[in-house]
Amino acid sequence: MELLKKGRAMKKHIFTIFISLTAVLLLTSCVKDRLHFLPDDDPEYFNPDEWKLGTMIVNTDWSRTDQGVPPADDYYLTLNDNTYIVGDVTNIIRHLHPETYRVFAFYDPQGIHIEDNVATVDSESDGTLLRNPGTLMVSNFEEAKVMRSDTTYVNLIMRQLVHEVTVNIYMWPGDEQFISNITGSIDGIAQAVDITTGEVVSDYNSVITLPLTLTYTPYNGKDEELKGQSVPTYTCTIRIIDIVHSSTQPMELHVTYNNGTEATMTIDLENILDNISMKEDVTKVELDYFIKTESGITTSIIDWHVIDEGHHDIK
Repeated sequence: MELLKKGRAMKKHIFTIFISLTAVLLLTSCVKDRLHFLPDDDPEYFNPDEWKLGTMIVNTDWSRTDQGVPPADDYYLTLNDNTYIVGDVTNIIRHLHPETYRVFAFYDPQGIHIEDNVATVDSESDGTLLRNPGTLMVSNFEEAKVMRSDTTYVNLIMRQLVHEVTVNIYMWPGDEQFISNITGSIDGIAQAVDITTGEVVSDYNSVITLPLTLTYTPYNGKDEELKGQSVPTYTCTIRIIDIVHSSTQPMELHVTYNNGTEATMTIDLENILDNISMKEDVTKVELDYFIKTESGITTSIIDWHVIDEGHHDIK
């Protein structure tokens, strides 16, 4: 059964949602009070068959996402085969036939398209993965039974399914004058996932490039001599939905020196990026490396840490 259709294809299932200003609701329950949210002058309010129908009030909890609130534009709420465009934390759906509904919410951002329950990241012009798609957010599924003349409450917990990966390449102060550029890429990144199960749809390995730029940042690695100093740093942040867990995730760094010589380093990120999954709440990973230009070039992993739900550092 196709729950989700993106964009214009969903028009035939779009209904008007009446938004209440009620307080945050409790977990899924069915109460015996009938709620009259429609104004008295609405002709539907006097529908003689209304007593045969029910109402559902769906509350969405966004506390596990970075923003903590619904997106500025609309998101989607599905009840069985019907999809509604909504925009508030709490949404009321009236005139439902008594039956059991499977309730689900999702937000499809720019750079990610959803079709037949599969979220796919768009590609850059060179065929690599889009480096900074928007934040894909989905809820858990809840089954809720609507009774005639009753109101059913449903609570959905929204989860963020796009993870930030920041790469910092520190250098010894002054070494930046010997380097003209550093480029990089990471292989083994997932392009498509099933948003209803959290599973990677294909084992096809996709490559994402690292748009590294030179800046100066406080050094927070393990070298005591550099601790707290502002050091030259090639850095970038990319956003991914998942990795191909059956594959490795090699990161390749290509260094070009001012004298024309080049050097390439490959670092396996498999164990580090294993924390990234649609089934986990980890949203940010930071990777710190150190490059020296003495006799040739060497690299060593100084530190990496995961920020759980954007709040807690795990070293």
